[in-house]
Amino acid sequence: MGNTWKSLVFVFLVSFIGIVSSCSYSQDNSQLTNQYNALVQEYNSLLKKHDELTQQYNSLVQQNNNYLEEIERFSSELEQAKNQLQSALEGAIVPPYIMMNGRKANFAYHTLDNKVEYWSLDVETLESNTLAGTFMRNLQISDLSRLGLSTLAQRFINGSKYVNLGGKFTRIDLRPYIIKENFQTPASTFYSRHADDESRIEEAWNMVTQLCSYVGELKETPRLPLETLLFGGGDCEDVAILTASILKAMSSNWTVELVYMDSDNPASYKTINHVSVFVDSGTYKTFVESTQKVVMSPYESVDGFYINVP
Repeated sequence: MGNTWKSLVFVFLVSFIGIVSSCSYSQDNSQLTNQYNALVQEYNSLLKKHDELTQQYNSLVQQNNNYLEEIERFSSELEQAKNQLQSALEGAIVPPYIMMNGRKANFAYHTLDNKVEYWSLDVETLESNTLAGTFMRNLQISDLSRLGLSTLAQRFINGSKYVNLGGKFTRIDLRPYIIKENFQTPASTFYSRHADDESRIEEAWNMVTQLCSYVGELKETPRLPLETLLFGGGDCEDVAILTASILKAMSSNWTVELVYMDSDNPASYKTINHVSVFVDSGTYKTFVESTQKVVMSPYESVDGFYINVP
């Protein structure tokens, strides 16, 4: 009887364990099925997203190809327009230039902000300056007075055509040739266009260097500023006179000086072979070298003779 009971208990335990194992397996299988279904759903979602992104990519590729075609077309049209413009400009006069037309001298040049500025003068003004310059250079001061040209004679401040430089050198006094009155229009424009004196001074230099080329001379023949403009350039004296005239027209409160110097030894002169301009506006001071088109002020300091322009 005891062995029979033990057998029944054993059979019961085996059956119970089987039932429990079967239930546990069923639960695990259900969880795996749910996980599988969830992964399948996520996969399908990602696959759909992939298809959407693929469509967007293909659309962007098509747009890019269209843009490239437009760019190529625009580049071709731009090149054609450029060629047409070059053909149209052949023989045309473009700024900077000095041109006589209709009894007027017309000046055009690019401003610092790359706009084109125009300015004109009556031929009569240029003629009178050319005549005055000829008299001032070729006649003695006493002859000017005797011929009734006292206005020109009075321009020679010390009653001499020359200036003594520190008791070492004697050079032509260039101050009588500086005439600011003819430059009130451009000077006023420069002043109002810019908010600071540095830009105003640079604009004056910019105009002079565009319209005037530096040409060396063997003989000192100073010209009035409008003569230099009309001739399209001159030597260092001429462009210095022109630059100083514009700067003096810009503001009567500015200190403008002619600097007689040694261009080969600016820091320690050995002789005097060059004339530059120095200006002090009160807020900004600099050398203005109008024989150079790239750098306005190539000097940090100059050992020379500074002659104030009244």
